[in-house]
Amino acid sequence: MNALVVPTNSAPRLAEFLEAWAPWPWDRIVVVQDEPQAALVIPAGLEDIAAQRLECHAWEDIDAALPDPSIISRQDSAIRSFGFWRAWAAGAEIIFTLDDDCYPLSDGFVEAHRENLYRTPAWQSSVPGMRVRGLPYRNQGLLHDVHVSMGLWRGVPDLDSVSTLAAHDQPAASLGPVHTRVMPSAQYFPLSGMNVAFRREIACLMYFPPMGRGRPFRRFDDIWGGLALQRICRHLGFSITCGEPVVDHRRASDPFVNLEKEAPGIVANEHVWEAIDAVVLTADEPRACMMELGDALAARDDGYLADWGLGILGWCGLFDPARVEA
Repeated sequence: MNALVVPTNSAPRLAEFLEAWAPWPWDRIVVVQDEPQAALVIPAGLEDIAAQRLECHAWEDIDAALPDPSIISRQDSAIRSFGFWRAWAAGAEIIFTLDDDCYPLSDGFVEAHRENLYRTPAWQSSVPGMRVRGLPYRNQGLLHDVHVSMGLWRGVPDLDSVSTLAAHDQPAASLGPVHTRVMPSAQYFPLSGMNVAFRREIACLMYFPPMGRGRPFRRFDDIWGGLALQRICRHLGFSITCGEPVVDHRRASDPFVNLEKEAPGIVANEHVWEAIDAVVLTADEPRACMMELGDALAARDDGYLADWGLGILGWCGLFDPARVEA
């Protein structure tokens, strides 16, 4: 079983999204509405399939379901983490997530992510798109450690507000041909949460840190959550791919509004990665590593990092085998 997680704060936009992706290529869709109460709009003709495959949650559901609801963000896309847990608890083997302004460009979205997770070759060319001398013809092997697949986008690029404003009135850069690649584990990269798939084994690592209401930062949830994910994947020898499948990203938010939201995080982003990178990991499985990271951050002399660390520990509690069996 596979599941899609979609965060949204707009019922009309979600309805457009659901209609655009029909017939849905997922066994289940988990919608997390960033509002006090769910207000779902089902497009005409999809009522029957929605009754079977769609679940919708809002703040009231988070409050009722979790021992400590404060670990899940409000008024920020980090709220999607609740959907990750719901999909994992329902038994999803692969969990996908898309922003509600991402639309299909071609068929085969699910298959492309699945191919990355389970069929990535052990070999790749030194020149993307060119078959250089020395590549095996018959047996390029398979990587068995790919746990995360990040897809890319066409249309509106996923830029921060400063880059968007700096590029004003300049021609938009083309994404060009997309070649899926395994990201180097020795380097960090900005993980965009708008188009991702991952195996259930690492769902406990997919915690986007506290943002939005009551917190000093916004719009860095996937970036900073991605740092924690990459740090632990590096330690465990898990790989992350980036490239296909590509989606059509349509909505351009106001860069001045984004600048106000991003400003505190722009400064902190210069140093947050150092705190993550400095954590010493010794465990040999994802949840235990995540708890080590949570303990290390909770002990920091930094109010936000300590809050994030406590959030990680509360999040890991949701994946406690004893809790699940109960």
